[in-house]
Amino acid sequence: MIIQEEDDLLKSKDPLVTVPVLRHPERAAGRRRRPLSPLPDYETSQALALNDLNNDSLITFNKPPPKRRFIDSRSWRAGITALGIYIILSIVIGIPLIIKKSQENKPPPYYNSNYAIPWLGKTTTSHYVTNVSLTDGDPSDCKVWQTTAQLDDAQHSMVGEILYAISSDGQFSITSNASYMSSMNVVMGDLFVGINPNTSVANATLSVKMQASNVGLFDQTQVCFALSDNATGLAIYIPDNMSLHDQLLFNITLLYPQSPIAAEVDSFATYLPLFTQTFGDFGDYVNFRKVSIEGPVSKIFVGSIEAGQILVETSLESIYGQFAASRSLFVSTIQAPININATLFNDPDSNFPTYIEVNTGSSNLTANVTLNAPNKNPLQRPNFIANMRTFYGQATASFVHDPTSPPTALNLRLENDLGPVNVSFDQYFQGYFQASTKLGVVSVTQGNASSSDPFDSTLDRNFFLSYISDTRTFGWIGWGPHSGGFLQEQIGEVVVETSIANCILFFDG
Repeated sequence: MIIQEEDDLLKSKDPLVTVPVLRHPERAAGRRRRPLSPLPDYETSQALALNDLNNDSLITFNKPPPKRRFIDSRSWRAGITALGIYIILSIVIGIPLIIKKSQENKPPPYYNSNYAIPWLGKTTTSHYVTNVSLTDGDPSDCKVWQTTAQLDDAQHSMVGEILYAISSDGQFSITSNASYMSSMNVVMGDLFVGINPNTSVANATLSVKMQASNVGLFDQTQVCFALSDNATGLAIYIPDNMSLHDQLLFNITLLYPQSPIAAEVDSFATYLPLFTQTFGDFGDYVNFRKVSIEGPVSKIFVGSIEAGQILVETSLESIYGQFAASRSLFVSTIQAPININATLFNDPDSNFPTYIEVNTGSSNLTANVTLNAPNKNPLQRPNFIANMRTFYGQATASFVHDPTSPPTALNLRLENDLGPVNVSFDQYFQGYFQASTKLGVVSVTQGNASSSDPFDSTLDRNFFLSYISDTRTFGWIGWGPHSGGFLQEQIGEVVVETSIANCILFFDG
């Protein structure tokens, strides 16, 4: 054992320090405070020091680290810049494409007129002579048969006849209260209106012949007249208690005389359900102002009628005839064909165009229309407006000008829901046209007939197809350059449409 010298022990001791000594905490591993130590451990001293700080300082010294942003400001600026570039490119590139596409798809501009539409209602109640009735009329005017007879048949049918000489002028109405719902195959009749072949007869004549299947039915049926110098009315009243074994047959004939002075008929109206109504050719012997021919399940045949306003309306039966109108022409039926020749006249001094409407249901529609308007100059309104429609069947229409007429302005709309459409025009039509179908094929062609503009002979006739496809074609035909709808005068417009069939539009020159 080596024992150090006392001097060595003194040398090995640390020198005395006069500055304050900082006491470092004990190692954390101990975690124990010496039992008799007057000083707190490290954790306690830190807690005491923190308690001396105020709340703001505590928050300041203990702020949590900032959360990480999902997108920083630089990413936002880049996104906004990209969006702005996209919007600018869309405006520069997209808008011209949209405008071009819309110009290709929309029809050419049309001239919008500001004139009033003059269409008259189809009601013709005012045309009937309303003072013919069983309650208000004179009973002596009803069922006054000039001759009666009983037939030698199984039912002992009764027959009655009567003939009146009447005025050729004024109002005429021939009506029946028969209903096609209750009187089908029970009531039947024929009406004929025409010119008397006997030139020696000076007045109009009205004759009625009735046949009833039994005496009781004959007595219950009322045939009433209202006659005056300016009105002729005939009303037939069918009893309500008819059975399926009953039967009524009528034959009515109205003949106008062959007078050198034409008869002036203010209004002529019929309402005869279940009748066949036939009208002859009146020539220059009768001047009609208003004509109304009506009757459910009534066949109608017209040789030739000319009037300012004409209405022909039935259902389930056909209409054939020739008509001439200066204001309006309505022809309508349901599930039956229409085949008419129509001549339309429009007075340029009138404020309104002449109107034609032809409608049928599940059957063919055929209309041959002649246009006549002695325009000295192009008008700022159309001369004629036509509206035609059928649901199923072939729709065929032609429009030509009268040889004495200059070109006119026609507005036409023709629709066929399921059947084909075939429309043709002569070489004097001018205006816009559009033909369309959904599942069929459209064909728009021009013929080689030549024509010149009577209002400006220096203009050449041109044919422009603005858009062509299998299902839709539109364009313009007329004299001079394509006007674009900015002409001062009204020009024609034609729209023809169908759904699943072909659509043909032809211009002859």
